[in-house]
Amino acid sequence: MDYELSFDQMEQIAGGTARKINTGTSDKAAIRSDPWIAKRNQIDALINGTIVKTINDELIFDPGSRRNFVKIRFINKYGDEAGGYVAASIVGLPR
Repeated sequence: MDYELSFDQMEQIAGGTARKINTGTSDKAAIRSDPWIAKRNQIDALINGTIVKTINDELIFDPGSRRNFVKIRFINKYGDEAGGYVAASIVGLPR
C-alpha cells in the first residue's frame, strides 16, 4: 500500500525543509537506514510526489554508490514519524 503525506501530517514533522520525492521514473524512492550501501538497509520506499523534510540539507557521500545522500523525516505507512536517508538527487539536491 502506498502512502503519501497530507500537508496537515507534514506540519507534525518538526524542523527541516519540505521537499518532494521525484525519482524521474515510476519507481519508488528507496529509503535507507543509513547512507551506506549494505544488504537489507532499505527501510521504506516512497512514491513520487511524497513530501518529506530534509534535515540540515547536509550531504553524505557514499563511495560505494558514488552518490550523495541526505537525512529525511517522513510519516511512514503506519502513520508514525520515521527517519532515514534518501539519494540527494531524488529531493532536488546535488547528486
